[in-house]
Amino acid sequence: MRNYLSAECFKTFHRKYFYAALGVCLVLEAVLLWGYWLTLNWGNPTVNFSYAATTVSFLLSVGLYATLITGDVVFSDQYKNDTLKNEVSYGLPRARIYLGKLGVSILVALIAAVVMLAFYVVGCWFLFPHDAQDAQGWSLMGYCLAGALPLWLAAQAVVIACYFLVGSATVAAFLAVGILGVIPSVLQAFGLLFHPVFEMLRQFTPSVMLDSLRNMAFDGGYLGLCWLVGLLWFAAATALGLFFFQRKEIR
Repeated sequence: MRNYLSAECFKTFHRKYFYAALGVCLVLEAVLLWGYWLTLNWGNPTVNFSYAATTVSFLLSVGLYATLITGDVVFSDQYKNDTLKNEVSYGLPRARIYLGKLGVSILVALIAAVVMLAFYVVGCWFLFPHDAQDAQGWSLMGYCLAGALPLWLAAQAVVIACYFLVGSATVAAFLAVGILGVIPSVLQAFGLLFHPVFEMLRQFTPSVMLDSLRNMAFDGGYLGLCWLVGLLWFAAATALGLFFFQRKEIR
């Protein structure tokens, strides 16, 4: 497994795709910082470090859908290029292939998240004034990130399962978006039309829990629930993905 992980990491981090995607995200962050800086210099005194830093709590869903990119960076059209077929034909265990790519996709996602967060927070620290609210800004950001991490990992597991089980990368991406983004809306509609139990189920989907994090700030019980739900989604997606991949005919 270690050799396989090393090979996957070498392949992934030597592709321009990862660096190009990360570069685009950093540019967008820079534009956001520039917008806040202009607002401050145009006379809005409410823009300070705490104000800009807590914007992170409103962007948590971006991390959920960014797993589509980190998953694609690692999986990289394996069916289209016949590389997955070659790996299986070579005799590599399917569990090693699946878990190896899942592990590397998580590593890529974590590295990207750390770089993007560091870039944004450092920018906020040097560009905006500080006051007594700094501590509250740090606390809210830390709470939201702590709750978002397991939900992001769950989304990554869902995305990797879709890429492994669907031959087309485009269809797999749409399927993942459907599971992560459309199903909660469907459950909400069913809750209104049929039975409140659907609305209850909706509350335990990663996207809804991410949106609720900032409103549940500093509630340790909700933070624990995020970890429990995130790990359950992660385990279920990984188990189902691995189960069906073991039985999938690769052409």
